[in-house]
Amino acid sequence: MIGHPLFRRSADGLLPARVGRCRAWLVFLSLLFVLLLVLAPGRALAGIPISAVSLEQAGNRTRIVFESKTEVRFSLFILRYPERLVLELEGVVLNPVLAGLADQVAADHPYLKPLQIRPSPSGAEAVQLEFGLKAEAEPGIRAFKPAAGRGYRLVLDIAPPAGAATAPSAEMPRLPLAAAASPAAPPVPPVPPAAPAALAPFASTASAAAGTLPLPLRRSEDPNLVLLEVRLDEQVLAEAITTYQYGRETFLPLGELARLLTLAIRTQPDQGTAEGFVLSEARSFSLNVAQARLTLADQTQGFDPALVRLQSDDIYVASTLLSRWLPLDFLVNLSSQTLQVQLRERLPLQTRLERERLGARAGARTTGYEDPGYPRQPLPYRLLGVPFIDQTFGFGVRTGDGSRQTSANYTAYLTGDLLGMESALFVSSTKQNPSPDVRFTLARHDPDAGLFGPLRARSVMFGSGVLVPSVANIASPSPAGNGYGLTLSNRPINQPTSFDRHTLRGDLPPGWDVELYFNEGLVGFQTSRADGRYSFDDQPLAYGPNEFRLVFHGPLGQQRVERQSFLLEQSSTPPGEFYYNLAQHHDGAGQSRSVAQFEWGLNKYLTGTGGFVRLPAPPGGPTNFGTPAGSSNSADGQLYSNLGLRAFWQSFIFSSDFVRSPNGGWLNESGLKTRIGGVALSYSRTQLHDFSSELYLPSADSLRSRDKLRLDGAIPAGWLPRLPVTLELQREQFESGRSSLGLTGRVAAYVNRTSISNQLSWQSSGGNTSASGVLQLSRRVGDIGLSGQLGYSLKPQAKLETIVLSGDKRLGEAYLLNLGVARSVGSKETLLTAGLNKSLGSYGLGLSTSYSSRGVFAVGLQLFIAMGWEPRQRQWRFDALPKADSGAASVRVFLDDNANGIMDAGEEPIENVALTVNGSRAPVRTNAAGMAWLDRLPTRQHVDVAVDTQTLEDPYWAPQRKGVRLVPRPGHVAEFDFPVILTSEIDGTVYLVEKNRQARHRRCDD
Repeated sequence: MIGHPLFRRSADGLLPARVGRCRAWLVFLSLLFVLLLVLAPGRALAGIPISAVSLEQAGNRTRIVFESKTEVRFSLFILRYPERLVLELEGVVLNPVLAGLADQVAADHPYLKPLQIRPSPSGAEAVQLEFGLKAEAEPGIRAFKPAAGRGYRLVLDIAPPAGAATAPSAEMPRLPLAAAASPAAPPVPPVPPAAPAALAPFASTASAAAGTLPLPLRRSEDPNLVLLEVRLDEQVLAEAITTYQYGRETFLPLGELARLLTLAIRTQPDQGTAEGFVLSEARSFSLNVAQARLTLADQTQGFDPALVRLQSDDIYVASTLLSRWLPLDFLVNLSSQTLQVQLRERLPLQTRLERERLGARAGARTTGYEDPGYPRQPLPYRLLGVPFIDQTFGFGVRTGDGSRQTSANYTAYLTGDLLGMESALFVSSTKQNPSPDVRFTLARHDPDAGLFGPLRARSVMFGSGVLVPSVANIASPSPAGNGYGLTLSNRPINQPTSFDRHTLRGDLPPGWDVELYFNEGLVGFQTSRADGRYSFDDQPLAYGPNEFRLVFHGPLGQQRVERQSFLLEQSSTPPGEFYYNLAQHHDGAGQSRSVAQFEWGLNKYLTGTGGFVRLPAPPGGPTNFGTPAGSSNSADGQLYSNLGLRAFWQSFIFSSDFVRSPNGGWLNESGLKTRIGGVALSYSRTQLHDFSSELYLPSADSLRSRDKLRLDGAIPAGWLPRLPVTLELQREQFESGRSSLGLTGRVAAYVNRTSISNQLSWQSSGGNTSASGVLQLSRRVGDIGLSGQLGYSLKPQAKLETIVLSGDKRLGEAYLLNLGVARSVGSKETLLTAGLNKSLGSYGLGLSTSYSSRGVFAVGLQLFIAMGWEPRQRQWRFDALPKADSGAASVRVFLDDNANGIMDAGEEPIENVALTVNGSRAPVRTNAAGMAWLDRLPTRQHVDVAVDTQTLEDPYWAPQRKGVRLVPRPGHVAEFDFPVILTSEIDGTVYLVEKNRQARHRRCDD
């Protein structure tokens, strides 16, 4: 059963013991736990109550004041035909206090009709107040912070147009404030004739000392940056776009989303404006952030300025507000780090995506990003490069049980060019063991198969960190530890590591942990090991999409996400292609193992496989796997051979593999994979005859056959949320006639910002039955996160085993507060944890404490610094997030006056230019020197970088090169330029000559 990260982090050292508990106690605690976790942020779910509301009229001006204990966000706009003013209050509950406002609008009001109050028809958690207008009126709105014993206040002033209004009455009441009275709303400037029903910009003249909220943009606030994958239907439009979390809102980049969705909207973040149209030119779009004004077609509306924020690369709009501006709905899933776009109107983009899906059915591999065909940018290797460095310093004190212990540790992970290859060096040292542990690797990778000439290799690796891969039914991966390995392969890097299984490996800094999700379900968890690595070996693949997501959690609150996706039906070897994978490993004891595996495409439908595996033999006597002593295999190890065949036909994949062991025994595994509707089905049958290996150890009652059935799919979305489900049934038969039956099921859901998953395992063998499960939940609302886990047993006795709860809250710009509690029901032991971490900026710093009910108290301090050298500006760049395992690029954009592609003396750099990486706009722009630093680029794969032409200041500027394709490598900084040239107008005549007709011409002035 897979352990949960919270328990392993917070309750390390607690051994859950099993004691009897009644079933009712288990059910009660489970329901109570779910309710507490889901309803914890009560403010977000219950709604914000309006505590007081008043309407006051003096002269020709009407003032409405809303008071609440929590800040209320709003949208204000005017609608035509008929004329009406609409105020939408977000997250507000419709209580009697707010409903009573309708009775305060008199029937004989000079310009207001009776007020209508109702829930927002958009489906959002909001209340709409609709004022019918008898005559033209212009509103102004202001927000006030709590002061003088009063809560948050929203003040709406409505008056006739400025030209027709008389001076405010002297008896006009003023709001009591802490320091001084708020000035009356300033006169509203007239609206240009082009917008007859326009709304005046919000007033923002009240001083901060008077307690008012600054309505202009708050550039100094730094919300939490989150990278989200963008999906439309089942298509991935972008692997990662930059978004920001601030409070309960997710702020989305307007310009980047418009580009991805092919909407004709262009943003100018430096000016705070956006122009264009939505779907048709008749539906014009004009945004002015400074004035909090948006014009859609012939309607102009205002909005809460707190819902729009300017960054250097784009204009970021709260998802709830953006969905009202555009015919789109945005579903943010922070658990899976995805942004699902739902269309309320059909976009031209959908037609293109449908063509791509039809092409995929015909055998063409498609993704959300189309290859633009950029030329390859060479990145020469160096004999010695300046490395990227991730380093961690730790110190801790532990007291209890009559003793006191101190600990200290240091780890460093370095990557960069060395001796013309990629190099990686991992060093770890502790106070208890000062002699450092060292791991090094030298490698080269080329996705275009350009290594070693005729061998056409794509990957070669050598060093102490290189392991021999596993081979199905024969061998597990070579054990980590001392030793050296060598691998050579021409297998495509972007394909699974084997036909129906995939292994995910990488570096994991000390104190980090990683979760593995498969098709949105949690399937694995690992903490950092002594060698600084993680490994999820031989993960099964299903017919159809296979989405792997690695979520990394750092000890200081850091988080990053990596994704890999495969379509199993498109993994056949192309006809005539020959793939090989060779590996050799020597361990510290001098034993070696070798693997040679091959695949060749026989035709469009058939792929053949084969190979050899040599495993070490134990010293003296019989081998572990049944090879008699004195056989030819005993001295040099045990040699296994395997042959296989894969058949791809329509929506079916048939496979059959035959393995021969050194003692003459054999194994056959045959399988079928297909998809029925939305469910992927896999079935395999394994038969053994006198066969043993590392994966099938010899025993007195050896295995004779194994049948395995696996279903991967999702319960269709309806009134319930989409529920990814995995079900696996396995039946084994042994030589004695004994049989065993196992069932594993997993279901997950994401509802109301809460991620829920439950995994249940059931096993029956020899009359003994056992069943256990893990229920896991996590919820994030704004800057507050809650997580929890219940570990339980159902058979042979129903009981609760573990309870884990943890929470975190962001404090200010870059600080994170963590609190946690872990309870082992059996041992009646409780562990309390707390931590305060700085996880953003140039370094990470964390202070953690824990207390156990056994009387053990511990405190620790950890410092993390990542370093990378910027070669052009010759400066170190520091970061609180790891960067040694990623690539980087230093890009320069300049105006090439002589069009020679080189930045000569006197040629000017271009500032504020955005770049795209694999079609997605990067969250950086060029500085005054025309340079941009692209960090954390994916390595050992193609990456396309181009200039976002929409951000060029002059419409006649054009990049001399469309873009470049490069293969980043860890610790290396790619340097390249984008020369921009000045184009000019062309005057002339275009002729169209038709057969047997007189030539027609048209004047061209472009």
